[in-house]
Amino acid sequence: MPPDTVCAVVLTYDEAINIARCVESLTWCDDTVVVDSGSVDGTCEIARQLGARVFTHHQDGYFQIGVQRNWALSNCNISASWVLFIDADEVVTPPLAEEIRRRCAIESPFEAFQLAPKYLFHDVWMRRSAGYPNWHDRLVRSGAVTLASSGYLERFAGSPATGRLEEPYLHYGNSKGFDDWLGRHQRYATWDAQQVARFLDDKDRSAFGRDRKRRLRETASYMWPLRPAARFLYMYVVRGGFLDGPPALLFCLRHAVYEYMAVEKIIEQRRRRRGLPL
Repeated sequence: MPPDTVCAVVLTYDEAINIARCVESLTWCDDTVVVDSGSVDGTCEIARQLGARVFTHHQDGYFQIGVQRNWALSNCNISASWVLFIDADEVVTPPLAEEIRRRCAIESPFEAFQLAPKYLFHDVWMRRSAGYPNWHDRLVRSGAVTLASSGYLERFAGSPATGRLEEPYLHYGNSKGFDDWLGRHQRYATWDAQQVARFLDDKDRSAFGRDRKRRLRETASYMWPLRPAARFLYMYVVRGGFLDGPPALLFCLRHAVYEYMAVEKIIEQRRRRRGLPL
């Protein structure tokens, strides 16, 4: 295959409301693969109608993004030179598509690239609240890089030579409403609490990875009771989230709610580990 061929891999579960917008933003790709976890809302049918190749893969136990993406790399007959990982509630803009094509076509020392999302909440860009640019591990040279199994965290396995793309992709993280957001973040909080409890009680650092954010995660673990207030103040005041407009207050409060759920679950995890009643 030519060096600039790109296959997009989209993970889905009941994404009928999002999948068309996502796949239609990937028409510039040489191949689009959807890996579904058992949707019952017509997600797969919509994706097929738009020309995507659709596969189904169910994970046992807690869903891990890296495991699902690695499954796609190994089982979906991908022949493109590069693989772009994108979620169903995300959109690749034409300027980003052009930058990906250009960067993949030239001789480069990089085996992988990080991309930054432009997070939209109530149709407003949460530029400061969400800490733009917030880098995510998303584009890999086929056969050269895999993903780490790190729960909901997106992380390349090992230490590949990694570059960054300047154009953002769009992330409609609230597209399915508050109930969906709350359900997802309850799962994230459960996984988060398990890792923190392991670190605090067993000094097990393995779940925090080896990237530049590891020390931040470890420090936050020691300060776990303060997480809700600290998260809100950091996003809304220190980052200047209040400058993003009225929706930013609700956006930052939501993330404080997530931290509160994590605190509750950390307490539960640590009491269970000691055999104490909840």
